[in-house]
Amino acid sequence: MTVSEVIAIYKRKGLPEREALILIAKYFEKTKEYILAHNDMECPDEVLKILDKRLSGYPLQYIVGEVEFYGRTFYISEGVLIPRWETEGLVELAIKYIKEYNLKNLIDIGLGSGIIAVTLAIETGVRVYGTDISEKALEVAKKNADRYGIEHDFRLGPFAEPFVKIWDNIDMVISNPPYVRSDAELQKELFYEPSEALFAGPDGLDFYKEFFKRYNIDGKIILMEIGHDQGDVLRELTNGLIFKDLAGKDRYLVIDRKK
Repeated sequence: MTVSEVIAIYKRKGLPEREALILIAKYFEKTKEYILAHNDMECPDEVLKILDKRLSGYPLQYIVGEVEFYGRTFYISEGVLIPRWETEGLVELAIKYIKEYNLKNLIDIGLGSGIIAVTLAIETGVRVYGTDISEKALEVAKKNADRYGIEHDFRLGPFAEPFVKIWDNIDMVISNPPYVRSDAELQKELFYEPSEALFAGPDGLDFYKEFFKRYNIDGKIILMEIGHDQGDVLRELTNGLIFKDLAGKDRYLVIDRKK
């Protein structure tokens, strides 16, 4: 079958034309524009298997090995949480506070692919530290930092434990932690992502409760992404501020102990 025939068939099956183009272009190592201009090319069976994989719900980002975030392309891999648009709002807030207070040292807890730390280092010049409990996530985060020439110190371990000796020197703590309730019903794509990066107990609050129990946050800025239904309880738990995302949902917890 030709490219145009394959795209038409999979569009009828429910696969968006844009995604089919991305995957076919990835296979041929060409641009989407090239594929459109040469849509009479024959598509091998390998391409059909890739499209079927995507149609089954397997994340597009894992197949292509890359994800777009804050205007840049980052590596991503199975076993590492795929960044969402909401997290760009967390980055925007962080940039505001880093510039306002001229912050120097930041720790990203639960690095994942490292997109938060790397983006903030690029945008502000802040020194970035980071932790994750996943060796795979650390590998991808370091790869992304190296891609953009960012000096970094990323270590394996929970919370900020690998950096307790320099805790007093940390100006900002930022995190997009797991915050999904353990009994939540999720879209099928999310089942391919690491459960430890998503789920956080019956109420989705395990990470926050443990973090604020462990650490003295005096003199620091804390920014964390939260679930849309967790604003009230986290405001009460931390006396922090809750900011909404672009969809108008509670999404970001901010605690300013620099004042």
